[in-house]
Amino acid sequence: MHLVFAVHTGKASLVPVCRRLTETAEAEGFSCSMLRTDGIPDRKDDAVLVAVGGDGNFIRTAQIACRNGLPLFGVNCGRIGFLTEWTEDTFSQALHMLRNGDFSIGERAMLSVAVNGEHVRDSFNDLLIYKHSFSGVIKIALDINGQSVGDLFGDGLVVATSTGATGYSLSAGGPIIADGLETMVVTPICAHTLHFRPMVCSMDSVLNVTMDGKGVLAADGDRFLTVSRGDRITVTRSEAVTKLMTFRDRNLFRLISEKLN
Repeated sequence: MHLVFAVHTGKASLVPVCRRLTETAEAEGFSCSMLRTDGIPDRKDDAVLVAVGGDGNFIRTAQIACRNGLPLFGVNCGRIGFLTEWTEDTFSQALHMLRNGDFSIGERAMLSVAVNGEHVRDSFNDLLIYKHSFSGVIKIALDINGQSVGDLFGDGLVVATSTGATGYSLSAGGPIIADGLETMVVTPICAHTLHFRPMVCSMDSVLNVTMDGKGVLAADGDRFLTVSRGDRITVTRSEAVTKLMTFRDRNLFRLISEKLN
């Protein structure tokens, strides 16, 4: 098995950590390489991506895993590490389980984002639809499967996958989604419209959003597009999926208690 380590290039403190992880893996008989900015070197059929860092780096690496069809797991070197299963201290245990085939690979659903009918982005974790200016509120109209939900006056919306429901959506008051459910979670941000509450929709729903003013879109923490008044933002299930490796039974509620308490 070949391990491709993906580390945040802007964090020099992670370079020696990644070097130690590589040395540990090679001592256990794994071949290793580092992810480069121009892609994955020497692509191998048995390659696995290893995200080294925090949840932000894991989410960025998930996009790379998706594009290349590779499974992914993470080693936490950040503050929370909700999405990463291992630490530097427990990495040897992960290698032992890899060698023995003691893991499973699951596919995580992703969001597809289109503006005025043109696909612009896929998202692993969440999509943020936000007002452009710092002050004031913006009017946002939402319909789900052709039925109007109503107008929101506030700062914006988060549309999260089940994977991303424990991120920004949860901080904004959204619900926790139990493992095994494929959903879209729609959570208002600082809503002045009190009837507009967080909603859980089928992953096969079609969401259409328009804003009564200028706004910005960000996917997986990456601000990528400015939208204008009346632009139609459509969110659906993506045809793409991300493959995540799981080594043991994941207790979502224990993780929440330990990581987010």
